[in-house]
Amino acid sequence: SNKGGVGKSTIAVNLAYALAGMGGRIGLLDADVHGPSLPSLVQLPDGTLPLKQHANSKLIQPAQVGGVKLMSYGMIAKGASAGGAPAAIMRGPMVGKVAQQMLAGTDWGELDCLLVDLPPGTGDVPLTICQTYGLTASVVITTPQRLSLVDVLKGVQMFDDLKVPLVALIENMAYFRDSTGRCHFPFGVSQLQTLAQQLALDTASTFRLPLEPQ
Repeated sequence: SNKGGVGKSTIAVNLAYALAGMGGRIGLLDADVHGPSLPSLVQLPDGTLPLKQHANSKLIQPAQVGGVKLMSYGMIAKGASAGGAPAAIMRGPMVGKVAQQMLAGTDWGELDCLLVDLPPGTGDVPLTICQTYGLTASVVITTPQRLSLVDVLKGVQMFDDLKVPLVALIENMAYFRDSTGRCHFPFGVSQLQTLAQQLALDTASTFRLPLEPQ
């Protein structure tokens, strides 16, 4: 998504573990250098940090939890092993370089799928990763809010320009049901059908996820 706060990281983690649960060899790269979420979403076993670097290849051994290989700036930044990495105060080109190093400098081994949780926006990180390595496909996350719809369309246009096919569109936080079963729409009515039509995306590739009360 081109919009922040829509649940990209949470969905990326859930998708990674769902694929791993189906027998896939899965890696997950948190490419958001300024706001890494992975260390907060997945609890690393004691002793995982600092991550080790191979003496010969110089590749970093990723963390591995539940069969999924994990890499995030929040795991390698100075102070990460002490329980809290400081803010990444760096300009765009440097951020893109860091994301590129995490992708290419990690010993992923044999994978069936590497998921990349991209930061919001159309800046250095998505451009660097797409132009340097290419992505097989994109999954775009949105919410019912009209502002999210506007920004998501910009992100989809970026992927289209970079020749990255859109394979799924997910509307997160679409609704919730109260104890009586009544459906509520705290962020407005669904924009999913409208967005899918604009993008000429088959309805079988669109999904609505509810807010969970607990």
